[in-house]
Amino acid sequence: MAEAANDESLATVDASLWWDPFTHLLAELESVSLSSDLPPPLEKKIKDNHAWFSDTISLFKPPNQKSREALNASRLKIGLHQITVETDKKEAALKISSTLCLDEVQSCILVHRTINQKSIVSDGVFHGLPHLVMLQYYLERQCLLKCTRQIIMQALYIATRSQDASIVDVSQKLISDGLVRKLFSVLLENLSSNFPENMDVDLYTLWAEAMVTEDNLILDVLFLIFYEFSPCTGELWKKMCSLYEGFISNSYNFGKLAVSAEAVASIYHAKLQLLLILIETLDLENLLQMVHDEIPFRQGYDTFSLSEVQEIDAIVSSFDVLENKESGPLILAWAVFLCLISSLPEKEENNILMEIDHIGYVRQAFEAGSLTSFLEIIENDILRDFDGPVAGFRSVLRTFIAAFIASYEINLQLEDGNLKLILDILCKIYEGEESLCTQFWDRESFVDGPIRCLLCSLEGEFPFRTAELTQLLSALCEGAWPAECVFNFLDKSTGLSSPVDVDLCSIVDDASQTVMVLQPLHLPGIEGLVIPSGTHGHLLKMIDTNIALVRWEFSQSGVFMLLLRFAQGGLYLEKTSEITMTLGLLNRLVTFNMGVCSAFLDLRGYMHDEMSSPTEHLPYVYSVNVAETICAFIKSLPPNCSGVASMSMGVNILAKMLKCSPYLVSKLIVQANIFDVAFRMNPFKIGSKGLSSGSWLLSGRLAKMLSTDCEQNDCQLTLSVLDLTMQFMDSGMENDDVLALVIFSIQYVLVNHEFWNYKIKHARWKVTLKVLEVLKKCILSVSYIQKLGEVLRHFLFGDSSIYNALFRLVCMTSDGLEKLYFSRLYGLTEIEGLQEAIILGLDVLSSMLSDLSRDVPSFSVFRQAVMSVTTKPVPVVTAAISLMSFFRNPKIQLGAARLLSRLFIIGDDSQTHALSNAYFGLDDKQINNFKNTISCILYQENVASDDLVIAMFKMLTYAARHQASFVSAVVALGENPISESCSSDNPPAYNDVLQCNAVNILDSIWIYVIRSDDLVMTKSCIMCNVLNFLKALWQGAAHYTNLLKQLRNSDFWKKLLNFVVLSIDKKSFQSESATKLELQNLAYRYQCQHNVLDVVTCEMFLQKKLLHSELVTKESSKSSNNGSDGSKVATAESSCNLKDIFGVWCESSLDAETIKTFVSFEYDGSVKLRARVAAGLFAVRMMCKVKGGDRGSLSVSLVDKVTNLWQKLRKLPAFSELMTLYAEHGYSGGNELDDLILNELFYHLQGELEGRKISHIAFKELSQYLLQSNFLQTYYCKHDQETDGVCLYDTDRLQGDMGIDLWDLSDWKASKAVAEMLLLSLQNVNFMVSLTKSKLSALIALTTTLSIYDNDDARFTSLENEVKSGGKIPEKSLSSMIDNICQSLYLTIELLPPVSDASEDIVEILAAQAELLFRFTRSLSMRLSLSASVLVLKTSGYGLKELSNCRPLVFGVISLVKTFLMLILFSLKSTWRDSCLGVRTEIEHNEALSEAANVRLGLLPVICNCIELTEHCSISLIIIDQIVKGFSTPATWFPIIQKHLPMQHIVLKLQDKRSYSNIDIILKFLLTIAHVKEGAEMLLNAGFFASLRVLLADLPNGRPLSVVERGRNWANSFDNNEMAQPIWGLSLAVVTAIINSLGESSNFNVEHVVTYFLLEKADLISHHLSAPDFPSDDHGRKRLRALKPYPSLSSLRESENTIMLICVLVKHRNAWSRALKEMESHLRERCIHLLAFISCGTPRHGESRGRDPPIFCHPILHEEYEWHEKPSSINSTNGWFAFSALCCGLNPKYSSFSSRTATTMIKAQPDEHANLTSQTHFSDAMSIQIYRITFLLLEFLCQQAEDAAERAEEVGFVDLAHFPELPVPDILHCLQDQGISIVTELCEAGKLKLATSEIQGACILLLQITVMALYLEFCVIQICGMRPVHGRVEDFSKEFHALSKATKGHAFLKESMNSLKRTMSFVFPEVLQAEDVL
Repeated sequence: MAEAANDESLATVDASLWWDPFTHLLAELESVSLSSDLPPPLEKKIKDNHAWFSDTISLFKPPNQKSREALNASRLKIGLHQITVETDKKEAALKISSTLCLDEVQSCILVHRTINQKSIVSDGVFHGLPHLVMLQYYLERQCLLKCTRQIIMQALYIATRSQDASIVDVSQKLISDGLVRKLFSVLLENLSSNFPENMDVDLYTLWAEAMVTEDNLILDVLFLIFYEFSPCTGELWKKMCSLYEGFISNSYNFGKLAVSAEAVASIYHAKLQLLLILIETLDLENLLQMVHDEIPFRQGYDTFSLSEVQEIDAIVSSFDVLENKESGPLILAWAVFLCLISSLPEKEENNILMEIDHIGYVRQAFEAGSLTSFLEIIENDILRDFDGPVAGFRSVLRTFIAAFIASYEINLQLEDGNLKLILDILCKIYEGEESLCTQFWDRESFVDGPIRCLLCSLEGEFPFRTAELTQLLSALCEGAWPAECVFNFLDKSTGLSSPVDVDLCSIVDDASQTVMVLQPLHLPGIEGLVIPSGTHGHLLKMIDTNIALVRWEFSQSGVFMLLLRFAQGGLYLEKTSEITMTLGLLNRLVTFNMGVCSAFLDLRGYMHDEMSSPTEHLPYVYSVNVAETICAFIKSLPPNCSGVASMSMGVNILAKMLKCSPYLVSKLIVQANIFDVAFRMNPFKIGSKGLSSGSWLLSGRLAKMLSTDCEQNDCQLTLSVLDLTMQFMDSGMENDDVLALVIFSIQYVLVNHEFWNYKIKHARWKVTLKVLEVLKKCILSVSYIQKLGEVLRHFLFGDSSIYNALFRLVCMTSDGLEKLYFSRLYGLTEIEGLQEAIILGLDVLSSMLSDLSRDVPSFSVFRQAVMSVTTKPVPVVTAAISLMSFFRNPKIQLGAARLLSRLFIIGDDSQTHALSNAYFGLDDKQINNFKNTISCILYQENVASDDLVIAMFKMLTYAARHQASFVSAVVALGENPISESCSSDNPPAYNDVLQCNAVNILDSIWIYVIRSDDLVMTKSCIMCNVLNFLKALWQGAAHYTNLLKQLRNSDFWKKLLNFVVLSIDKKSFQSESATKLELQNLAYRYQCQHNVLDVVTCEMFLQKKLLHSELVTKESSKSSNNGSDGSKVATAESSCNLKDIFGVWCESSLDAETIKTFVSFEYDGSVKLRARVAAGLFAVRMMCKVKGGDRGSLSVSLVDKVTNLWQKLRKLPAFSELMTLYAEHGYSGGNELDDLILNELFYHLQGELEGRKISHIAFKELSQYLLQSNFLQTYYCKHDQETDGVCLYDTDRLQGDMGIDLWDLSDWKASKAVAEMLLLSLQNVNFMVSLTKSKLSALIALTTTLSIYDNDDARFTSLENEVKSGGKIPEKSLSSMIDNICQSLYLTIELLPPVSDASEDIVEILAAQAELLFRFTRSLSMRLSLSASVLVLKTSGYGLKELSNCRPLVFGVISLVKTFLMLILFSLKSTWRDSCLGVRTEIEHNEALSEAANVRLGLLPVICNCIELTEHCSISLIIIDQIVKGFSTPATWFPIIQKHLPMQHIVLKLQDKRSYSNIDIILKFLLTIAHVKEGAEMLLNAGFFASLRVLLADLPNGRPLSVVERGRNWANSFDNNEMAQPIWGLSLAVVTAIINSLGESSNFNVEHVVTYFLLEKADLISHHLSAPDFPSDDHGRKRLRALKPYPSLSSLRESENTIMLICVLVKHRNAWSRALKEMESHLRERCIHLLAFISCGTPRHGESRGRDPPIFCHPILHEEYEWHEKPSSINSTNGWFAFSALCCGLNPKYSSFSSRTATTMIKAQPDEHANLTSQTHFSDAMSIQIYRITFLLLEFLCQQAEDAAERAEEVGFVDLAHFPELPVPDILHCLQDQGISIVTELCEAGKLKLATSEIQGACILLLQITVMALYLEFCVIQICGMRPVHGRVEDFSKEFHALSKATKGHAFLKESMNSLKRTMSFVFPEVLQAEDVL
């Protein structure tokens, strides 16, 4: 009822007018397996549409006024649905309504759906909207009826299996609601309907075909209902009988509807349907049962009453078979019905039935040729190609024939041709119907009883009547079990029948017709088969005068007899048909049952001599080689039609046998040369080992026979040849014949088959599919075929005709495919065949484009052809993109998506770069359609398969990686709103999606992200590929800036990060409950974690780059805009947002347990070992088989592998030893002894699998050889670089080579457990590797993400106010995480094998775990607790110890050892701290420190072992240096060093130029060792001085040798001299330490040292003693000073080391004086000049404190920059502490660079002297260094003065001419003033109350300098006879007084002050006396 709405113009109409599209519902119904019940959602839909299924198409109502008025509203409300009524839609609906006589509202619904789902066929048969709507209307009607048929059919299937299911209830409800009556009514209405008056004439054909199709569907439903659910009543039967009479007499509109071939075929089909319904409803099966059980008519038959039988008989009797022969079959069926009824008990009571002449009906039917009509029915193509209940129709015919045979006792006496007709009908019925064949061989099936009797009668005359028997048996062997039954039936034959002259027999029993042969009887037709004399037989019949057919009691296998007759077929040419039938039987037997096929391989029978009797002698065994016989038969066949048919069966038999026994059969086929391999020249001129130079071509005979096969037969020969080719390839056989067959199949069949003439049109697609399978197998097998591989690779990619044939097949558009559905030139079978071929062709092309093919030289030519825009009929890329939108077949979409993935990859090549830039030649419309296709596939909730979604995301991923411009165009092309059709519950049908403006692709992806929590648990593979695509976008962020902006938001990041934790699963690999699918999903979830973390990492890195750009922009804008701020980068907020979110996630979700799940690996090394043992066990068992000649179903390649391994094993000394040992125990040699040893070895290996070790040495050696033989190497998977496969073994290929599915059919069944154990072990390895790799990737990704997150570059600290860093992981959590990681590391380390062959998997796991531990350890830095440090040290040390047994060549070991060393280095810093962290009491603290010390000592031997590797030498030395410096006495650690340290290796490193970058580290370590006397001796014994001379041999004169330190040099591109790390000073320091440690007691020759360093290296000594130039007012000199390099802190240290060595050497007076002689004066002058420079630290009288600094010393190293940022800890304003503040600023030359590399941002100063007055830690370091040099200089001069004084005392006078030069008093006064003023200042400032060690050391050093300066002044006064200047005494007195006052109360200065006073007593005694008075 239409009701006008208030203001919104909304009309409400009857809800029953609405229907959901039945096309979609039918697709869902057909997707449900017949054996399973309906899923709940589908069940609900069916129940919701119950009214439509019950009332069927009658609910499509006629027009009415109310519906017409409702269309005046703007919107229609139809139940729960609403549609918009637009003007154009309304007009179209009204026109459609009048044309189709359909309700206006329903017409409007059709118009609305058609517009929204308009097909892309714009130029098809139908033009305009009315035509499309009409098509859609009839499609809906037919789909409604098909849905009803599918419901009834599925209910029937389940009901026959006695299963309770909802579908059965639904069906019964429909039937009880009167479905039969309603369907019959609709059928009658259709039969009387006329062409609509308002319909265009050109649509008449469409209307007629639609009507007939609906009639067919209605009759299908009625048949199914009558077949199982509801019996037919007599009244209904009479109506149908009258209807049938109208059918055959053309009383209905069939004559009008027969307007096309399709319509005529459908009309004929309707007649057959109704005939079979009538026969079925006679219930003949029940009557047969009643006859069998002798049940009276009234008790058992309730279908018809007697009166109804009479009435029906009256109707049937009115049929005139002479006028209409089509009534004959029904009349014959009625006669059978009457005959069976008359056969029932109590028939005397039914006089009425007895009066009916059923024999007359039979006579009429036979006159009309009814049996021939039944044969025509069963042979009709319509019944074969019908999509309805064909099995039911055949079952009805089977029941009728059985009833006919039973009724009229059909036997072998019928010689009028009717027997042959019956046999032909039976063969056609059973052939192709496995269910009927299975039922036939079921003894409990009474329906087949009469037919079984007929079969037994035929078998009774075997082999006399062989043809009929083989014909029927061929039909009855459909299926595995029926084929076995046929074989057993023949094999267990109880006798033989043959014609015999009665005169040659004697009658034994006249009553039973038993006779006995009097002499040996040759069996006719079988050469050599003799029936012995005396054999009894039963006389069957007389076939001629004195010739009788006798059944002899001579048991012989019928199978053997058949094969024997077949093998001797050439002797009896008149039996050609019999040979063909025998071959057909063999063909079907081997096709359906491989067990039967195996039995044929070893078929034996028994033969008798002519003179023997059955009891005299045993028969001899006679065998028939079936394969050899078939080969000979094929060779003899003529190339005609019959020969082709026979050859096809023979080749098929050989193909099946080849699968059963590849080795034996392949040899026979090759020897027989059945295809006439011709030895011709190799056209490709490509040789391969084991192949001849040519012999690739076949003779023309095979090509001619294939052509005949397709033109006159059904292409079975072509298919058989291609099958044989594939079997050859599967067998692994490699020779010329196989190569010839392969190339013939591809080069001839593939290239030419599309141009052949075919008798059956759709047979072409069978050939196409089969040859494409051959091509695909070639492509996949070239990677592991050793000999043929090279040839095939060049052949496949070098022959353009091959891929041109592929292009012609694949290069179609969805438009072209869609048009086929509207063309009458193509049937549905052909269209489906074409689509299957396209699917396989797309797959083949994808395989050819894989990475595994890229190394073929001709691949580039193939690639260019694929990417060519001139490819016909359309370019490959265009075709693939177009086929993506073919929604009728999701498999085509899947293949197109996979091909596009490969095209995107190869399109990234430079040669095709222009093509990729042009979007692969697509225009905007094509790109837009492509985008809509992707969107709709991703947006649909119920996609046809997950594989399509996965392939779609993979395609997008590859496009994002390789075709950025294309992805940007596809993803970002416009913003389309969600259309009504796309947003509805039902997805777009077929190609209608292209007109659906779907959601944006990114929106679809966002939906997947939202659903990630659910998807990761249910469809983790899909989610993994979604994240892969996101990762590809972020990795190519430069290309996808706009796309990423749309995805970035806080919800996005939160969802992704939460997903990381949610995807964690606790199920382990070892869990017995874990299924294969669960383990695969678990691996995918780990990959999901990896991908999410990679996306986060990419985003963080990207934002850091953007922030850096912002920083540079700001700096440049400030410099150009006078300091004004530049524009702010908008992405900073995004970075802040992500970092905040990630920080919160770290604090809340990344706890210790989560980390534990990341680092816990349940890697079981025994899994791989078990697999290797299982492989050895399998190999030994196969050796036992193969060496004995039993090769079973093993492939040729596997047999060769086993044979080669056996030959190698037998040559081993251990095997010979075992043979000798067994021979000594009395065992004979030969094969028996070999078998004995192999069996023993088998049980030893079996014991090892069970956990028992092999104790016997020889067997252990054999076992080890097998384990190391890599027997399964050829089964390693070769993965495509772009795939995500991680399987290690190709178990499918191994299983195929085993042929394990055939082992149950032979005695190999006992060995099956061994093979299954191997396969299971390899699968476990694959699962373990897959899980390990996936989880490892997640762990590495987490480590990388945390590293990026924690590694905040100091360059961004100036942006702290703009970018807030997120939270950090809590310290407590970090400690727990470190504990968990250490535990997991320890467990993983334990997995390392005791031998050196470490698994790369374990090494990779260790590396990832150690890297994460290193990140966390470094994050805690000095906050790491002592207990945690000790734990890390223990774990790392344990890892190093175990890894020391591994070969460094194992991938990853070197880097892993380095990581462990870095962990130790970082942890050592924490163990030095005297801290109570982690302990409660002092006792616990002491125990912890003691434990830490023991751990450190325990590390020394392990780390000493690491020194020998160059990669670890430097860090190992650093660690050892750190460890030994932590102990107070060398006695603790030196014995360990002395024992384990490779000192010789370290010392030789000094000579290795490759180690120059680590020289400073080596020298520092040697310096530590040299401080110990025993260490110095070690250095001498190791040749330290020789290596040192080599190191210093190339010293440039006047310049220091410098080695740039890796990792510390921040500005080596600017000035290598300034930034270098000097090693001259370190060398001198080591020498100095050695001399000091050895002392005077050593035999060490100091003179050599003096000579080398002070004479040979005098220039260097002089260089380091030279003072910088003094400041000058001369601008020329200033410029010269500016050009000289500034001194550095390192150069000052070198000067210190130089003077220190001089100070040590000068103490060895004799060596010094002998070596130097004239050099002493020069050294003293240099030292005095340097002292004079240092004395400038005291301002002269009248000088300004703001004068230029005497030198500049800028920070160079990273460590020095850090010191430059620290405040001064001394803060003195006197001496060099004052000057250093001016000297130690940043180098203005590099101030910009330095500011960027410092830990905080420092503004560059334009003025050299601006803002340089602040004191820093670096300036303090420089001052202290200068004063250390001062101390050493004074020490040297004091030593010189003391030596001179001693000489003066010895000679009694002072020799002024040779007295050493000493500084003038002014220099000494300045040094005294500096020392006293600085100490006084520090003391007066009160800083010493909290004095640090630095301040205390500085004070002591300065007082010592003051003392020595006073001493030298005293020497000068004494030698020169001078008196102290009076003013100097007064000044010194004041300074000393202030010093004394300031130092009171500071105990650490007491000794130094006393020393000062003692010296003053000589120089200034009066000052000291005055001080005492005061």
